[in-house]
Amino acid sequence: MSNRVLIVEDSASLALTCKLHLAGQGHTLLEAADGQTALALLHDQSVDCILLDLDLPDMNGAEILRLVRDFPTPPVVVVVTARSAAPQAEHAVAYGGAFDYLVKPFNGPRLVTTVRNALTEAALRRELANRQAEAPGVSLHHYDVRVTWTGNRGTGTSGYRDYARDHLIEADGRQPIAGSSDPAFRGNPTRWNPEQLLVAAVSACHKLWYLHLCAEAGVVVLDYVDDALGTMAEDSSGSGHFTRVTLRPVVTIRAGCDTAVAAILHTSAHDKCFIANSLNFPIRCEPRIVTRSEG
Repeated sequence: MSNRVLIVEDSASLALTCKLHLAGQGHTLLEAADGQTALALLHDQSVDCILLDLDLPDMNGAEILRLVRDFPTPPVVVVVTARSAAPQAEHAVAYGGAFDYLVKPFNGPRLVTTVRNALTEAALRRELANRQAEAPGVSLHHYDVRVTWTGNRGTGTSGYRDYARDHLIEADGRQPIAGSSDPAFRGNPTRWNPEQLLVAAVSACHKLWYLHLCAEAGVVVLDYVDDALGTMAEDSSGSGHFTRVTLRPVVTIRAGCDTAVAAILHTSAHDKCFIANSLNFPIRCEPRIVTRSEG
């Protein structure tokens, strides 16, 4: 079955250009010149990908994007905009749920590649939806972040030593995280690097599950400090992979609580940890339980 691509564009010439470039890709192409027509079409039939102009005559493309996100099986959306409105398109990708964006004028290869990538994403989403249907009770959670490189020293990546690795990690409504690469790879030692953030994610996820389980088991945790350690192996090509993460939490519980239960709950926390269950290297936990009287 061919993929269905909806082109929502009020410019007849641009819509025709899109159709001509995509005609040989085996897609079923649909067209709408305004937002209301597009929404009516989307309610009547399934679509895999939408090329959505943000500036439509009857409604804002961002509003259509918001409505589409609430569909039971939302299509993958690529927003299209003029160069002057590129920041709105970037915002739609970072926070509005759009998959990617195109700035007018764009060439045919760029359009074909972007739509192909969007349809690959649509296929992955369908697979996840099918798995969810086969396993009742499973829910999907989505996490949107924006990583913005801030290390252009004036000449871009003209040479390996000519640019900084600095970047900002942002999400809507949250404080940004100043990031860089590991200092071993010319990173800024005052900023967080991705390897540290991975270890922190493992440690934090384990900690959150552990506190949850302790609360349910009647173990009162007063303090929790984990000096976690991640180990990465780098090969001769410069590539590498994590070989393990070791968690070393020192957990202070209220005197009188069961220290044996407090210790065994680390095993349960590891089994439930979302991050640990997503990784392909071993995670060890070496907890130390201490007690403290309050008052």
